[in-house]
Amino acid sequence: MPDKCRTGPVDRGGAGWTLAVAVLALCAFPAVEADDCPIEIDPPAVVVKYGDPISVNCTVFTEHMGMGWVAKQNPVPNQQGVQSLLWTVENLTVWDINPQCFANFKRVPQCLKKVSVTVYKTPDSVSISSENHTSSLVERRQHRLVCEVQNVAPIQNLMVKWYKGIEVVNITLYSGESKTPVNVSSTFLITPNRTDDGTQYKCVAELHLGPEGPQPPPAVESEPFRVTVHYAPSLISSSSEVMEVRKGEKVTLNCTAQGNPPPVYSWNTSHLQKMDWNKSVFTFSFLAPATYTCTADNYLGFESKHFTIQEKPGSLNTTWIVIITVAVFLAVVLIVSCCIYKFKG
Repeated sequence: MPDKCRTGPVDRGGAGWTLAVAVLALCAFPAVEADDCPIEIDPPAVVVKYGDPISVNCTVFTEHMGMGWVAKQNPVPNQQGVQSLLWTVENLTVWDINPQCFANFKRVPQCLKKVSVTVYKTPDSVSISSENHTSSLVERRQHRLVCEVQNVAPIQNLMVKWYKGIEVVNITLYSGESKTPVNVSSTFLITPNRTDDGTQYKCVAELHLGPEGPQPPPAVESEPFRVTVHYAPSLISSSSEVMEVRKGEKVTLNCTAQGNPPPVYSWNTSHLQKMDWNKSVFTFSFLAPATYTCTADNYLGFESKHFTIQEKPGSLNTTWIVIITVAVFLAVVLIVSCCIYKFKG
């Protein structure tokens, strides 16, 4: 039997049997779905959340032999003597509900008016991860982030937005005709640099259900996904320094480099002697003239810095200063002694 004849369960006794006969007779006429049907639906389009109540009123403006509702949940059988008939469901649990109000007239086809019903469901969960299931990414390499949206309907009304901080950086739309919940995913390719270290990404699943739908659109967002960007060490100053110092003058060697993971430091001299130093900055009260090389490295690369220590031109050796001082002192003593000797003689 075509849909237009499905007016709900019919009791085959008494008035119910009469109704059944009337319906069978009406089925001999093809149903008409036309704009000029004397039927008004209010509201003509409904957006309802799965499991919520719904109510639509049907009004017939001319004399009729009966009216009712065809629906997969709570159908209303043919009723006479009424001009308006309400179709109500307290807990909508049918995805493709497709309700239709019908009216029967003498010697004319049955009239049908459909109601546009969109049944929606927000996602059970929205989550974001990287393709390799780690938040540690490598600088200048392409990485794929994946947003998983679980159990959402209808998919053709779904929009997934990607955020970097507070900025929308990507939008994914979906096509299809499915009215039941599905699982979907959205991917976003990024090539991070070191300034992206600590940046938070998130994805938001929104259902854009038109003017009849809730405003703002229902949305479920993921937990923030904080990325850690690994990059090779980079010196914060030039890769070589020439330093002229006097004996006893303090000397500071600064080999600080930025890297992630933090770099490990090693030192050696121009005599190929490896120094037992493991820091980036050292201050010395005395440092012999030589070339000192510092290397900062992690698993992605390394940077080296060379310090050339030279004795400052014109500086006097401490030993010679002492010798000259003693010589001058002895000369003075000798001269004074000679003068005294001559004076006594």
